Amino acid sequence: MVQIQNIHAKLVLSLISLLLLALVTDSGSGSFLQKGLAASDTRIVASGDWHCTPDAQKAVNMAKSMNPQLVLGLGDYSSEKTKDCWVNLIKPVASITKIAIGNHDNHYDGLADSYLKHYGLSKQFYSFDIKNIHVLTMASEEEFKAGSEQYNFVVDDLRKAANNPDIKWIVVTMHHPLYSSPNECSLSDCQGDEELSKTYHPLFDKYGVDIVLQAHVRNYQRSFPLDFSQESPSKPIVTSTSKGEYKNPDGIIFAIVGTGGGELKHGLEEQSSFMAYQQDSKFGILDMHFSENKLDAKFVAIDGDIMDHFSIEKKAKKAVIERISDDTFGDTNVKQVSDEQPTKAKAKPLADQEVTEDKPSITFKLDEEATTGTKAKPLADEAKVQEDKPSITFKLDEEATTGTKAKPLADEAKVQEDKPSITFKLDEEATTGTKAKPLADQVEQEQDKPAMTAKLSDDPPSDDKPISLSEEKVDLTEKEKSASFQSNDNVDKSHVQDLLESSENNSPIGDEVSDSDKVKSIDTNQRDPFAALN
Repeated sequence: MVQIQNIHAKLVLSLISLLLLALVTDSGSGSFLQKGLAASDTRIVASGDWHCTPDAQKAVNMAKSMNPQLVLGLGDYSSEKTKDCWVNLIKPVASITKIAIGNHDNHYDGLADSYLKHYGLSKQFYSFDIKNIHVLTMASEEEFKAGSEQYNFVVDDLRKAANNPDIKWIVVTMHHPLYSSPNECSLSDCQGDEELSKTYHPLFDKYGVDIVLQAHVRNYQRSFPLDFSQESPSKPIVTSTSKGEYKNPDGIIFAIVGTGGGELKHGLEEQSSFMAYQQDSKFGILDMHFSENKLDAKFVAIDGDIMDHFSIEKKAKKAVIERISDDTFGDTNVKQVSDEQPTKAKAKPLADQEVTEDKPSITFKLDEEATTGTKAKPLADEAKVQEDKPSITFKLDEEATTGTKAKPLADEAKVQEDKPSITFKLDEEATTGTKAKPLADQVEQEQDKPAMTAKLSDDPPSDDKPISLSEEKVDLTEKEKSASFQSNDNVDKSHVQDLLESSENNSPIGDEVSDSDKVKSIDTNQRDPFAALN
């Protein structure tokens, strides 16, 4: 019996071991164990402007006592020429410390590089994940404008973090502040950096950054949730006026934690409307607890006093709306994001189209559909030339032949001011590519068809109103209908003049005709039917 019980106990232990092994080695979208760790609290502390003072040592000791998983240095670690003072100061939490480079860390040649080497960094801007938190560290001492290497890195990094389902929180660290209340610091960048805010606050909004941690100004300030203001970049938009509790906030909290131990010499003169809390009398650190759905943060002074307390609750990350082009430059793999739709090639205006010398060009048929805004049919289906009809530049519909007012030519047919032109449509031979015959051999007036002439309107051309062509209908007598054009050099000028004069007695279809608008007779010759005879 005892042996059976021992066997059962071993089987149970074996099953438990196999279950634990399966949970740990799960290769799916994320193991149960990993998700459990991500959901557990993560404690991060942050401060800047340490300067290796006795108060800085107290701040380090307090940070260690909180047992955090991460310490974030926000720049200005020492005022000395080497890193040794800081390295010795931070030893109690050195293995969990990450740094951003400040202006004092660049005062001496090689000092910033020595910090980077000590922390195994190749560049001042970088990023990393800790559980369900993504941390982006920026370099406000280096080039950060749009198109720079750092800008491209930030865009790519934030996009990836925002679209990573395992990341719930996004934290940004840097040394110089984007916004600040007025203070006694004489440096212009102590009042907030407008270039930084214009370049990066819209990106932070877009990709759902939760909190931005800064230093440089030696006091503590914490803003309301803020959106970027296009109209006034130095005055962000407050999205919630609650003093400390924010549920699914629309906007980012900006905190200045320049209280790591360096002299508090930047007294606050007044409180800006976008700041929820500020103080300039005590050193301390920002203590942050991250869980799956909540960030709980406190500013704790080195004497243990809790001076500020705020929290952010959210059910999900901010939805990323890929509509603003980030204008990334350089040889990077960053994909530009834009809502621009591919534009369709626009048809060239008639004036810009090339016309070959030996082939006539036809624009399009002006019918009822064209004038009502419907889409024009393909040219090949519309421009059908009939042998037995007189040639004109556009097709006449029933209204034109019954005496109604002619419709103006479409906007595509632009006529030059100094050289108005009339295009004659040629017969089938012309459309097949052969050269046009002399006009006298081609144009034969049929007895049962009225002759059509074209009159140029006397309205001066304008940029937005092309010259319109109106048509005249000429009623001919039986005697005149039987007349034909003579194709020799001795063409009867008087007979042609009589025909044209008869058309002057008829009212034109369009505007009234003045004396200057009367049709003039033009003599032609066989060799060049379009050249007037002298």
